[in-house]
Amino acid sequence: MSLRQLVWTLVSSELDEKLDEHKLHGTFLRSFQRLSSSGRGTVAPPDELIVKHLQGLGRQRGHDRHVLRFQSLRSRLHHSAARPVLALLFHLRGGDRGVVEDVSRPTLKEVRGGWHLASLANQKEISEAKIVRDLLFALQGVSSDCFDSSCEVDPAVLLTRPAWLLCHRILGLAKLHLRLSTDAKEAMGHGLLHQALCEALRKQLQGYYEVLAQLMSCEGLSLRSLWARLLAPMTRSLHFLSQLCEGSRGVFGGALSSMVFASGFSGDIVAQDLAKEILRSVVKPLWSMIRAWMTEGELQDPYGEFFVIADASVPLEDLWNRAYSLELEMVPSFISLELARKILLTGKSVNFIRLCCRRTWSPEPLGTSELLPEEEIGASFDLASRVERLSSKTNEHLVKLLMNHFSLGEHALALRRFLLLGQGDFVQSLMDALQEELDIDANKIHKHQLMGILEMALRQSNAQFCSVDVLGRLGIKLRSPERGERGWDVFLLDYSIDSPLHVVFTPNIMQKYDRAFSFLWKLRRVSHALAASWNQHMALQRHLCRDQRDSLDRLSLLETRQTLHRCTLLRHEMHHFVQNVQSYVLEVLDTSWAKLQQGWQKSSDLDEVISQHERYLAAVEEGAFLAKGSEAILSGVSALLSLVLEFCTLQEQACASCFEVAAVEEEESVEAVFQAVRGRPFARSLAECRASLDHLASTFQMKLQLFLRALEDQPERHSEFSVLSFLLCRLDFNTHYENRTLWSTCFAWRCELQRKSRHMGRRRRPSMASWVVVPVLPCRGLLGIPLQVSLQKEKG
Repeated sequence: MSLRQLVWTLVSSELDEKLDEHKLHGTFLRSFQRLSSSGRGTVAPPDELIVKHLQGLGRQRGHDRHVLRFQSLRSRLHHSAARPVLALLFHLRGGDRGVVEDVSRPTLKEVRGGWHLASLANQKEISEAKIVRDLLFALQGVSSDCFDSSCEVDPAVLLTRPAWLLCHRILGLAKLHLRLSTDAKEAMGHGLLHQALCEALRKQLQGYYEVLAQLMSCEGLSLRSLWARLLAPMTRSLHFLSQLCEGSRGVFGGALSSMVFASGFSGDIVAQDLAKEILRSVVKPLWSMIRAWMTEGELQDPYGEFFVIADASVPLEDLWNRAYSLELEMVPSFISLELARKILLTGKSVNFIRLCCRRTWSPEPLGTSELLPEEEIGASFDLASRVERLSSKTNEHLVKLLMNHFSLGEHALALRRFLLLGQGDFVQSLMDALQEELDIDANKIHKHQLMGILEMALRQSNAQFCSVDVLGRLGIKLRSPERGERGWDVFLLDYSIDSPLHVVFTPNIMQKYDRAFSFLWKLRRVSHALAASWNQHMALQRHLCRDQRDSLDRLSLLETRQTLHRCTLLRHEMHHFVQNVQSYVLEVLDTSWAKLQQGWQKSSDLDEVISQHERYLAAVEEGAFLAKGSEAILSGVSALLSLVLEFCTLQEQACASCFEVAAVEEEESVEAVFQAVRGRPFARSLAECRASLDHLASTFQMKLQLFLRALEDQPERHSEFSVLSFLLCRLDFNTHYENRTLWSTCFAWRCELQRKSRHMGRRRRPSMASWVVVPVLPCRGLLGIPLQVSLQKEKG
C-alpha cells in the first residue's frame, strides 16, 4: 500500500463519517502535505511539540501520566522513522473528543501554493498580513505572537517550506540588528574610539529604522515583497556592520581605527561608503588627542588609546629622552611612522619649553575639520600638512630659544676653549701656575687650593673677556686617586651645566668631555715639559759658552757636551712625534667644530641639535684615539708620552750635573778639577745619564716603530674627520723609520748568517765571489708600500 493510501485510510478512520467528501478531501491534502514537509517546515521537532502539548493537558488534569507514557513509547521507536508519523498524528490531534476541521479549510490550489499559515494553539487561521506585521516587529527587536525575543519562530507556529525559508532569511536580518543594537549599548568603559564606533553604528541604524517605518506604513505587503524591499542595500549594510563589530572585539585604541580603515578597501561600494562614514566618527577622538598633545602638550587619553605614552616616574631632567615614547601598536595604519615621530616630537617640544625652559608658548590651532578627504578612503589625510606646519614652527622656536636666550653655542664654545684646551694662552698660563702643585702626590692636593690658581690663570689670559656666566661655570674637580698617581693624573677642569642645556650636555656627554680633557691635558703637559727642557738646555749651553776653559778643562767640557748632544738628538725626535700628534688632534678638533657649526645652523628640531653635537663629540673621541677600536693606538701614544716625560726628568738631572761640574771648576784649581772629574759623584752621574739616555732612546725607537705598525694595521675607516694614514705620513714623511726598520732587519739577518758560519768552523770572512743575492720574505712598508729585502748569503 502506498503512503497516500495509508494517509487516506488514517484520515477516514479518525474523522467523523458524517463529514462531506469535500471537507474530508481537504483534510487529507493538508495532512499529506504536513507529513511530506514535517522534517523541513517544522521549526521544532514533532516529539517536542507533543511533549509540550501533553504537559499542558497534564497541568489541566493535575498529573503527568501522558507525558511519561509518551516518552516511554517514543524510546521504542527509531527516531528518524518515527518523526513523520508523530508529526502527522500531532496534526490530526483534537481535544478530548477530537477536533473537526471546519468548512473554511484551504483548497487544493492553496495547499499546493504553500502559503497557508496556521497556529496550532487555537486552530485559528493566521493571515499573511499578521506574519508580515510580526516580522516587522521582529526586525525592530520586538517580540510578537509568531516570533519570540530571540528572533526565532514560536514552536507553536507551523509554516510551509517557502514561508519558513523567507521568514528565516528575514529573521536573519533581525538577528543582525539585535546583535548590532546590543553592541552599540556596550560602549561605555571600552575607550573613546570604541564609543565613537558604537555611536557610528547607532547612526547607521537610524537609516535602518527609517526603512522599517516606511514598510510599516505600506498596505498589502506580502512576504515576498517584504523580502525584496529588504534585500538591497539593507542586507549588505547590516552584514558589513556586523562583520565590523565582530572584528572590533578585542581591538583597542589606534588599532581600532586601523581596522576600520582597512575594512574600507573592498570592491563593494556600499561597504566603502559605510567605512568612510564610520571612520570619520572613529578618528574624531584621535584627532582631539593629537590636537591637545601638539598644542598644549597634554595627553587627554583616559583609556590609554593614544600612540604617545608618558612615563610618570621619569624625573624632569630626563623629560626629553625618557618621559615620552611611541607605542607602535597604537599608531594607526593611515599615519606613517615619520608623521607619528613628528607628532611625538612636537608635543615633547611644547612640554620642554614650558617645564624646562619655563617659557610660555602658544602655537597656532591645529584645526578642527575632518581628517578624511571626500574623494576616497585610501587617499592621504590633510593631517600630514597640518602636523608638518605646526611641528616646524614649534621646533624652530625651541631651537632659537636654546641658541639665543640660553646661549647654547656660547657654552659649546666654552667647552671647546677650556675642556678641549682650545684657549692656548689660558692653558699655558694654567700649566705654568700648576707645575709645582701637581708634581706632588695626588692624595696631598686639594680642590680649594687649585681654585685660586685657576682664577689667576683666567685673569692672565684672554679668557678673562668671556662672559660672566661662562667664567662662573668653570671649576676644578679631582678624580679619585689611585696608588702612585700624582696631581697631573687626577686633575680635571669642570664646567657646570643646568637646565635646559642639560638635554644637550648630558652627564654621559660630560664624561666624554672629561676623557678627552685627560688625553689632551697629558699631551699639552708633555709638550710643555719638552719646551721647559729646551729652555734649560739653552741656559746651560749659554753658560758653557760664556765661560772660557783652558786645555785642562776640556775633558769635563767634552763629557758635558756629549751628554747634552745626546739629549738634543733624542729631544728633537720626541718633539717631532709630540708636535705631529698634537697638530693632528687639533686639526681634527677644528674640522669637527666647523662641521658642528654648520650642522646647528641647519638643525630644525632639538633632536637634530643633539645628534649634531653627539656626532661632533664622536669625532673628537676618534681624533683623540678614544673611540672604540683605537685602544692599541691610545696605548701606544700613552706609552710614548710617558717616555717623553721620563726623558724630561732625566735631562733635568743631566743639566743639574753639568751645572755642578761648571760650579766646581770655577772654584777649584786645575789639578783639583782633574781629580774631581775622576772621583766626585757628578762624574758618575753624567755617565749614568748617558747610559740612561741610550736605553731610553732605544726604548723610544722600539715603541715608536710598534706604534707606526699599529697605525698601519688599523682598518680603513671612512671618516670625514680623522684619517690615521695622514698621521702615519706626518710621522714618517721622509721614510726615516721605514729605512731604519729595513736596515735593522738586514743587520739581524747578517748577524744570524755570521753566527751560523762561525758554528760551521768557517771563521774567515767569505770572499765577495762566494756571496749571492737572495730574496728575504716580503714585508710591508710603513706607508703601505710592499718591500723586497735582499741579503747576501754564502754559497752552499
